Amino acid sequence: MHMKRLIIVADDVHSRAWIESALEQLDVARDRCARAELADRLLADPGDLMVVDGTRAPETVIAEAERAVAGGSDVRLLVVVEPESLGSLRMPVRFPADFVVRGASAAEIVARVRGLLWPGQEVAAEELIRLDGLTLNLATYQAQVGGEPVEFTFLEYSLFAFLVTHPNRVYSREVLLTRVWGTDYFGGARTVDVHVRRIRSKLGPEVSWRLETVRNVGYLWKS
Repeated sequence: MHMKRLIIVADDVHSRAWIESALEQLDVARDRCARAELADRLLADPGDLMVVDGTRAPETVIAEAERAVAGGSDVRLLVVVEPESLGSLRMPVRFPADFVVRGASAAEIVARVRGLLWPGQEVAAEELIRLDGLTLNLATYQAQVGGEPVEFTFLEYSLFAFLVTHPNRVYSREVLLTRVWGTDYFGGARTVDVHVRRIRSKLGPEVSWRLETVRNVGYLWKS
């Protein structure tokens, strides 16, 4: 499961802190880049989205991104602009891009980032579950523990997500087979046990204790 990677380009420590603070609620990996490195990073490693502090010259940032796209790079760009730059701002048409005015709220920054990373399928707050270092993103089928991605198979993820979204209730193996594997699955109920063991091993002890075995019945996720 691919975790989106976002690169923050800002030399000013206050601007960088403002951007990073706004993006803390998003389930993405974050990297940093100095403004002087922007042209090279656009060509070599633009990530899934670059958030660039355009200071008073956003047109320079956009021009560098356009040259990188002409050279074959796959670029998505969010530019931070000053209010006085809005009158002459020209956004590119050859690649996905947007802007945010300095001083915008965290909610606006997040909304614009979501629109660029997940166009048409932005993640609502209720689709992110956080608990004991666990982050489960129901919109992008991603899971993290302690900031590190957990590589679930599709069925492991489906079983885990079902239990997490139906907490504090015991489900038998037969019910889980029907809800996760489907009514046309003819394998034995013990396949649930195998998947639960794999899920626990991938989660680690700090989280896996919440996935309880209820003897002679089934499984329970404690919220």
